[in-house]
Amino acid sequence: MPCSIAPGKILLFGEHFVVKGKPAIGMAVSVYAKTCVSKGVGIVESGQLGILVDLSSRVVNDRGVHKIIEELSKRGILKNNFHAVIESQIPIGSGMGSSAAVSSALAHALTVFSGFEPSKELVWEVSFEAEKIYHVNPSGIDNTLSVYGGIILYKDKSFRRLEIKWPEDIYIVVVDSRIKRSTGQVVADVLSRYEKYPTIYSRIYEAGEAIVTEALKALETGDFVRLGELMDINHGLLASISVSSSAIDRIVWSIREAGALGVKVSGAGRGGIVIALVEEARRDNVSNRVRELGLEPLLAKPDLKGVRALSPYG
Repeated sequence: MPCSIAPGKILLFGEHFVVKGKPAIGMAVSVYAKTCVSKGVGIVESGQLGILVDLSSRVVNDRGVHKIIEELSKRGILKNNFHAVIESQIPIGSGMGSSAAVSSALAHALTVFSGFEPSKELVWEVSFEAEKIYHVNPSGIDNTLSVYGGIILYKDKSFRRLEIKWPEDIYIVVVDSRIKRSTGQVVADVLSRYEKYPTIYSRIYEAGEAIVTEALKALETGDFVRLGELMDINHGLLASISVSSSAIDRIVWSIREAGALGVKVSGAGRGGIVIALVEEARRDNVSNRVRELGLEPLLAKPDLKGVRALSPYG
């Protein structure tokens, strides 16, 4: 039974500012979606969500998953003799690229099951078609990180992989706030305020670009103390454009007080995930503080491989 995994993602810097052409830094992280495929009658099901597609009964509960089946069938790769089961560690709707990771793992596993070698290019193309269903006009950040892994610089719809040596004793602690929000509504609200205060907001966005420039230097030189400080500054900028909240700030400040090098909201904001840069010596302290808040910490490192065949998580 072939199984494939694909990583989720976080945005270290630059969210929202990319809408106005500023750069962002994204990272694939070791939190995974997994798909295993056996013989069946054309079924895709999720351990979290139930039956997504059942071709034998003409049931389509997830149009993105159905699009993956269509794309692989159109390429002559897939027959209707499969039963795919999806399990994911990635919180849904949290800003971690859950749909991209699921799409990538599913496309990869179905291709392997069908006896073909899944190239990264193929999985990217198929997963991006699914992302268009989920997000209408996706940037491609999520499925690029899920397929290729690593750390990337994104600007003007182009990607550059960063060759960074990540220390063994530095972790990313990801915290799902469990606060749901509409990404589209948050983005629209921010843009509305930008149009209302263009002189002020343009300067905030320039500061966001400067943070990315400094963060690249910190990553290249291995200065993770400085990287954490830049995360704190970035969170302040995001709060200034109304994408934090009192609940998110309570999480951020509590984790900072527990000894994190830097903490910020990641993604659309007003909910979703908070990420913290944490040294190993402070890892347990930070994790315990997160649990005291009634939340669960996800300990992660960069995933450099992207989508791949694998039996268990690892």
